[in-house]
Amino acid sequence: MSIMNQFISINRKKSLSIIVFLITFLTMFSCKDQDIMFKEYVVEGGIPYLGTVSGLKARVGYDRLELNFSVVDATTSRVGIYWNDYRDSIMIDVESATQVKQIINLPEGQYSLFVVSFDKNGNKSNPAELITRTVGENYLASIIHRGFKSKKTSYNNDLIIEWQNADTWNGARFTELIYTSIDGTEKHVTVENEETVTTIDDYQNGTSFNRITYYSPDGMWLDTIVPAAAPVKTLMVDKKLGGVIAFSSESGGNVAKNFYNGNQADMWLTSSNYPEYATIDIGRELLVSGFGVWPSYQQTNGRADPRAPTLIRFECSINNIDWTTVAEFNYDNSMFYFRREFEIPITRARYVRFIGVECAYSPVFGSGIGGPGNKLMNLAELDIFFQLGNN
Repeated sequence: MSIMNQFISINRKKSLSIIVFLITFLTMFSCKDQDIMFKEYVVEGGIPYLGTVSGLKARVGYDRLELNFSVVDATTSRVGIYWNDYRDSIMIDVESATQVKQIINLPEGQYSLFVVSFDKNGNKSNPAELITRTVGENYLASIIHRGFKSKKTSYNNDLIIEWQNADTWNGARFTELIYTSIDGTEKHVTVENEETVTTIDDYQNGTSFNRITYYSPDGMWLDTIVPAAAPVKTLMVDKKLGGVIAFSSESGGNVAKNFYNGNQADMWLTSSNYPEYATIDIGRELLVSGFGVWPSYQQTNGRADPRAPTLIRFECSINNIDWTTVAEFNYDNSMFYFRREFEIPITRARYVRFIGVECAYSPVFGSGIGGPGNKLMNLAELDIFFQLGNN
């Protein structure tokens, strides 16, 4: 190493030593200065903080909730519960309790709750936070009893119910079916959310029944919440009891009997001009209360076939000789696929007649399907409903 390089190396080491000395000196001075500056704020022995509660959770109720937590610090004598940004609160004396359950009445809404422990000297813990809610009138107005896809009987002491999906998002937990059995006793059957079809074989023919869906918003059952209910007073006539006995026209394999066979996947296509009709024997005298008319969808890729009437009529008869017109309705022949439902004055009948009176206009799906001048009628299925209780 040259003399010049040795000189540079020695001076570099001296410079580093000087820098280290200056940093150490300044640090010592700074710490000493800080001790003097903050001495008035120092608490001898420190400030004791209590342990924060653990296991904080809530059970959601109707305009109230139940708060649950564990007290982990043995010196805790009171616990404060705060909400609305600490503007509202309650104080609980816990003494030697380790598990706490506290009901708090709160209007329907979302809440951030803060729980703070205190000892007898006023020392406190850091807050434990829980975000929760309560339900109330708005929630109750938004829930309904589990819906029916269909409900029918063949008058052989059977009741067959196909259910819509339960409203689990809002907290539906199960449904109770209540009916009168053949021996006159009231029976209760629990229908779980996963159950899609319920079949009863001891149902007393013609009696009304009920279903009650029970809700718990969080599944923890602080409060059991039930929507307002009314007995079910209508059923669909099981199509095994009867069938189409007369009709105006049909086309190829798309026969009129398809209109009343329980299968929406086939159709009745006529071959002549409006009006078109089908007469159905429902199998026994009943108090007919309404109808459901399904459009077909087989030739329209799942959309409602527009070859449907715009005006329909229903007639009823006891003997298939004397007929009474009970109602006439406009029919939605748009391409939205759903069952069109029609309520009529309750009429005792053994036979019903559906009439497609006219098609004044029609959407266009494709060549030969719909459009101006549409004359052929195409429908999938007819449902007939009757009144319970007086048959």
